[in-house]
Amino acid sequence: MEQTIGKRIAQLRQARGLTQQQLADRIAVSRVAVSHFEMDLALPSERTITLIAGIFKLRPHALVDGTTYPLAKMDRLPLAACCYTELEQSLALLYNDLAWLERLSKCDQHREWETAVRDKWLPQLASWQYACLDEAEQRLVDAARTALLAALHALH
Repeated sequence: MEQTIGKRIAQLRQARGLTQQQLADRIAVSRVAVSHFEMDLALPSERTITLIAGIFKLRPHALVDGTTYPLAKMDRLPLAACCYTELEQSLALLYNDLAWLERLSKCDQHREWETAVRDKWLPQLASWQYACLDEAEQRLVDAARTALLAALHALH
């Protein structure tokens, strides 16, 4: 028997540790709308399915496959969705900078590069510390700050 799209969304949301309000905030709908989706009282639009898929790092079709989501709506879904937040992309750049610093640690100019990386990322991480982030994003920022400080310490 096929699972309803509402049950699939609820399971994914709970597994990710998000509240209905947090999911609603990320897809620009009300908490009541998310509740209605999860109880199958309302059917999410193609746009909403695409946004939800991105939050759960899925393709839109992977989100709705094996569910009761209407085939006509399924046919209009895009093949891919944006899966990474701006924060996640920025943190990937930070980790690339740290890997680059490690590879160049034996070069004569490594102190200049270390200063540039530190001066670029420490203020950015500090600003993210006080931004309105959910718990998962806050953990990502904390881990990135720890990694940056550890990398800078290891270079000395």
